[in-house]
Amino acid sequence: MRKNKDLQNFYQKVYLKGEKKHYTHFVTKHTTTSEADEILKEMNWKSKRVLDVGCGTGNFALKAAKKGANVLGIDFAEEAINIAKKTRKHPNLNFENVDVKNIKEKFDIIVSIGTLEHMDEPFKTLKKLKLHLKPKGKIIITTPNWTNPRGYILMTLLHLFDAPITLADLHYLTPIDHEKWAKKLDMKIKWRTIEKSWGHGEVLIKDFKRRIPNVLSDAGLPKKEKNIVSLIKWLENNVLKLDNSLPQSGAVGLYVYSKK
Repeated sequence: MRKNKDLQNFYQKVYLKGEKKHYTHFVTKHTTTSEADEILKEMNWKSKRVLDVGCGTGNFALKAAKKGANVLGIDFAEEAINIAKKTRKHPNLNFENVDVKNIKEKFDIIVSIGTLEHMDEPFKTLKKLKLHLKPKGKIIITTPNWTNPRGYILMTLLHLFDAPITLADLHYLTPIDHEKWAKKLDMKIKWRTIEKSWGHGEVLIKDFKRRIPNVLSDAGLPKKEKNIVSLIKWLENNVLKLDNSLPQSGAVGLYVYSKK
C-alpha cells in the first residue's frame, strides 16, 4: 500500500505542474458541486477561528475569510502554500507549510476537504484534530463516498481484481466509517452527500465512459469495448431512472463532527 509520505511527493509534483494541467478533461469540462461552498452553508463563520488542513492553493480558506472567519491554511505541499500566498490574499488569512502536529493553537472549526482518505491512519488523524478544538468546536470533513451505484461498481473492481480505481486514495470511506469514528471520539455527527449526479446520474455515465477502460487497463484486465458499452447502456436504462436523492447517493460525503 502507498503511504502518505509518497503522496506528499505526488502533490508537490501536481502543484509544480499546475492543478489545471494535472486534472482530467472530465473534471475541467463538467461543472461539479463546490465542496467549499457546501461547507460554507453549514454555519455562520463570522469571527470564528478556523484551521484549514490540507488547504491546497487556498480556495476554501479565502472564501471563509471573506465570510468573516480568521483562517490559517496549512498544507504539506510547499508549492501549494507558495501559490496560496501569492494568489489568495486577505487580512484575515494566513498560510503555512507545516504539519498539524506542530500547531499549538486551538480553533473553533477545523476543516479538511478531501484529505482524510489520503492519510495513513484516518482515525488517528481525527483524534489529533480533536485535540486542537476549542470547547463546542467542530471538525468538518469531506471524503469521496462509495455507497452509491458508482461506488458499488468500482468497489467490486477493487476488491475482486485489485483494480486501481483512484490516483491517490489510500482508503475508501463511507458514512458507516464516519459514524463509527464519531462514536469512538465521543462526538456528535451529522452528514449528507453531494455530487448526486456523479454518484447516481448523468455525470456517472460520462465518468464511466472514460474511467472504466482506464481502470481495466491499469489492472491488466481484458478491455472489451462491447462489454463496456453494454454496461454503460444498462446503467443508463436502469440506474438513471431510479431515485438518486437518497442521503447516501452522492459521490462526496460532507461530515460535521461536534464536541459534546
